[in-house]
Amino acid sequence: MKPAWLREAVEASGFPPPEAFPYDIAADAPLRLPVRPVGLRDLTSEKVRQWLAQRGRTVEIGYHRAMHGCMVAWEGKGLVFFDRDDSPANQRFTVAHELGHFFLDHLQPRKRALDFFGEGIRDVLDQRRPPTREELLTSALEGIPIGVQIHLMDRGPTGAVGTGVVARSEQRADRLALDWLAPEKLARQVMKDGPQETQEQRLGQYFGLPEHMAETYARILRREEGRSRFSIVSFLGEDAG
Repeated sequence: MKPAWLREAVEASGFPPPEAFPYDIAADAPLRLPVRPVGLRDLTSEKVRQWLAQRGRTVEIGYHRAMHGCMVAWEGKGLVFFDRDDSPANQRFTVAHELGHFFLDHLQPRKRALDFFGEGIRDVLDQRRPPTREELLTSALEGIPIGVQIHLMDRGPTGAVGTGVVARSEQRADRLALDWLAPEKLARQVMKDGPQETQEQRLGQYFGLPEHMAETYARILRREEGRSRFSIVSFLGEDAG
């Protein structure tokens, strides 16, 4: 069963079920969210910094390194950078993953802050005035970021959802990205329409997912299906029928 937070995120983000696969989420994203995908060759943190500086925005990104993707967000708007030298499948997933961070880690906390504090907090969120002590405390307790946000994605072929190495925010961004690119109901059907030993391959081919993410998604869906059955039995009792 799809987690409640994921159902809410998919609905609130405004992305309709794709009509064709692989889904070109980079083309659709600006129509659904205040975000712009930007493809650069041989992507590095320094190239992102230079691209922003040339357009009048000075942002400190940290040490120089190569990466697959980067999200920069401020004032309810975002830029999603991706490496144009990556394969189409990796570009597609990188964009979706960074869009997941933009929605889950920027837009949703921003909306929570506005709902909690009212319009008076907008100037704090947009760095037009410093926050009060109460606002700082609430921001820390509620996980509401203030100011420019930067997320750098450095994902190799062994990076997978559900491992202890991946932080919770990475897991959630991955899970939302996968549901956008390969809606769960259809993904489960694709998995059923053939032998179990080729489930991952069929997911990757049908939805245009990177191989390691197709393998990860298959594990997630099998785990969630098993968890759903166990939870029902635990709640109703072994003899319920």
